[in-house]
Amino acid sequence: MTLAERFNLSDQMAQLSFLFTNAVGHLEWFHAGVLRLRVCFNSALSSGNTEMGFFCALQLVNFSILSGEKELTSLLKDIDYYLHLLETYKDEVSKNFLLSSRETVSMLIDKGEATSIEAKEYLGDVTDPGNKFVATFYCHQVLRNFWLGYGERCRHFAKKGFARIPQGRYFSHIIKFYYGLSLLEIETMKKNKYYSARQKEVEEIIESMKVAVKHADSNIRNKLELLQAELHGLGARHNEAVALYNAAIASAKKSKFIHEQGLACERAGLYYKKMGFALDALVHFQQAHACYKEWGSSVKVGAIQRELDGFNSIGTSFI
Repeated sequence: MTLAERFNLSDQMAQLSFLFTNAVGHLEWFHAGVLRLRVCFNSALSSGNTEMGFFCALQLVNFSILSGEKELTSLLKDIDYYLHLLETYKDEVSKNFLLSSRETVSMLIDKGEATSIEAKEYLGDVTDPGNKFVATFYCHQVLRNFWLGYGERCRHFAKKGFARIPQGRYFSHIIKFYYGLSLLEIETMKKNKYYSARQKEVEEIIESMKVAVKHADSNIRNKLELLQAELHGLGARHNEAVALYNAAIASAKKSKFIHEQGLACERAGLYYKKMGFALDALVHFQQAHACYKEWGSSVKVGAIQRELDGFNSIGTSFI
C-alpha cells in the first residue's frame, strides 16, 4: 500500500488545493488555477470525496470561462460530463451552479440555438441572504449580456452583483471590467447629463484596478489597459489610446486570454473605424475574428464578420 493510499493524501491534497484556489487563487494566473483544479477534481474523486470533487469542478469551470483557457464547445462537453456525474451522485446544489455555467457557455457559443438543454438554473428567493446562488447568477448574467451586446442588461445585473459579491473576490474585478466597458459604450454614443457621472464611475473602476494589478498582474493588466484605452479614445487623446490598445492586446496575448485578446482587437477596430483609419480598423477586426474563432464563439465571429463585410465596398479580401 502506498503512503497516499494509507493516509488518504489524495483527499487531503485535493482539499488544500481547493481551499487555496478559493481563497487566493484569483491572485495567480487563471490558467494555473485551472490546472490545479483539474488535479484537485481527479484526486478528490479517486479518494471518494465526491463533494470536494464537485466543488473543484465548479471552480474549474468558472476559471475556464474567465480565462478563455478552453475552446467553448470543448468546455461545454466537460460541463455535460460533470452534470452526468452529478446525476449519479444526486448533488442538486452543485448541479444548479453548473447549469448556470452551462447556460453562459451555451449563450456564448450560439445564443443557445443548438447547444441549450431542457434543464435550467433555478434562481430561488433573491431576498434570502442565505441564497448563495444569487451572486453566481448575477455574475453569469453580466458575462452573458456583455458578450451578447445587451449593455443595459449587463449594467443592471452588474449593479445587483456589486451588492452581493465581496470586494476583492475574483468575480468582483471581472464584473467591474465589463461594467466599465459597458458604460463607455454609452459614452461613445452620446454625451448627456449623465456623461460626467458615468465617466467618473469608469475612472473609479480604473483606480481600483490599478490596486488589483499589483497583486494579480497576469489576470488584471489587460483589462486595466483596455479600460484606459477606451477612456483616452473618448477623450480624443489619440496617441495614448493607440498605445494602450496595443498594450491591452499584448497583455491579453501574454496571459493567453484569447477571448479578451479578441475583445481588445475588436474595441481597437471600432476606435479606428470611428477615427476614419480604415486599414487599421480592418487589420484589428481580422485579428478579433481569428481570436473569437479560436475561442469557439460563433456569436462573436458573426458580429465581427458583419464588421468585415462592411469593407466589401472597397473590394478587399478579409479572411
